Amino acid sequence: MIPLSSRLLALIPLAVGINLAMGKFAAALSLPLFLDTVGTVLVATLAGPWAAVATGVVSQVAFTVLDGKLMWMAFLPVQLGVALYAGLAARRGAFASPWRAATAGLVLGLIAATLSWPIAFLLFGGVTAGGVTVVTTLLTALGVPLKWAVYGASLSNDLLDKCVTFLLVHVVLISLPKRLSARFPAADLARGRA
Repeated sequence: MIPLSSRLLALIPLAVGINLAMGKFAAALSLPLFLDTVGTVLVATLAGPWAAVATGVVSQVAFTVLDGKLMWMAFLPVQLGVALYAGLAARRGAFASPWRAATAGLVLGLIAATLSWPIAFLLFGGVTAGGVTVVTTLLTALGVPLKWAVYGASLSNDLLDKCVTFLLVHVVLISLPKRLSARFPAADLARGRA
């Protein structure tokens, strides 16, 4: 973790903006993924899990305020799980190669689905947003009971989403200029170079 600095104070709002923009983009197109944690994962790789937790909390509050739907706060545990796992995975060099990033992303997808599907099922009856609801509807139309349709939709969407998220962050990390990367020593750990 890097100490609170102007660099970190600039990074977190930028990452929140990435989360909001990518999340809105995916929702507007009803994609079967969320892309609303890209900024959180990026901060985890650059500044560690606690800065990522701050990013996740601010992002979730911002989603809630901007949409005017208090329901989004129910998914805060997912952002926290993403932040903590991404920070730990980054410390273990999960972004050293596309293969490692994709594999770590799939593990996070399993964790995120495990955290999100009970929220989606118990609090919202399986109707949440975009692509997840589309997949849930499709599965229930095929005769899958709602509980398992919500789990299947959450699992499939989260596996894809977190794999894509980790791959996007991998591309950002390997594209960082050395001068910028040197300002975030945790990036070397994430890329497996420390």
